[in-house]
Amino acid sequence: MNIWILDSESGVTLLYQPYQDLMVNEDLVSGLLTALNQFTVFEFKQGIESIEMGGLRWVYLEDNESNLLFIAADNKDVSTEIIRARLNIIKKSFILEYVEKKNYNKKNWDGNTELFAPFKQTIDEYYQQWKQAENITTIAEFFDILGIFQQILNIIMNIVSQIDHKGKLIEQMDKMYHEFCNNPDFEKDTELQKISFSPEPGFNIININPNAADMMLVERYLITLVKNSVNILKNSLGRRESLKYFMKENLFNYLINNLVLLKELNLDKFLLSLILLD
Repeated sequence: MNIWILDSESGVTLLYQPYQDLMVNEDLVSGLLTALNQFTVFEFKQGIESIEMGGLRWVYLEDNESNLLFIAADNKDVSTEIIRARLNIIKKSFILEYVEKKNYNKKNWDGNTELFAPFKQTIDEYYQQWKQAENITTIAEFFDILGIFQQILNIIMNIVSQIDHKGKLIEQMDKMYHEFCNNPDFEKDTELQKISFSPEPGFNIININPNAADMMLVERYLITLVKNSVNILKNSLGRRESLKYFMKENLFNYLINNLVLLKELNLDKFLLSLILLD
């Protein structure tokens, strides 16, 4: 998230705190942001609330009494409501510190932006709190993902153990696992290396440490691992026979009972399609 605090009339930047590299001139961006807001006020009698531009979501908050404009830009996967709520906290803190306490008066201000430099630390403290909260949520979700994939892999191996030609299936699983291990990502990522396979009990992924893992990379590999394992089973037994075993091992009951969680993790469509479709 990047934050601007501007004079809403002149467009002068009082404070700019970036957490993403926009690769553009700060002053030019500040002028453009102010001009856009002034245009909408002139044409539509109200300022911008939020826009999407340059691959980012931009949220505006204006304080008419102090003629201050507060703007935040963040990735599009962060909702407007979250950005606005965070920006509102920054707005209230800034107004309390510099307007209500009389530390800033536009008429008497000499243009020295160093007056506002200490407030960057305040923003940084808020930002670190928000990122920490996001990280906790992300780690909790990742633990859920590990648990779901481990359970599905366990069910698959339970099915394999009941099949007469299980030796051939285990050989295919083992071959697939070693192909994974030969991937350059496995050689570089110590958490991926914690994924193990043996004829009994099968795949083990629960030793992965979410705090040390590249979670997006690991999740991508786990999705491929589960997909390939299910396909090995379906290619050997056929779709109809595979469904019988999935029902016998209560895989459908497991998915249905955890459907809300699967939706939250964006795994519902993937897993249901994988199990039910050819």
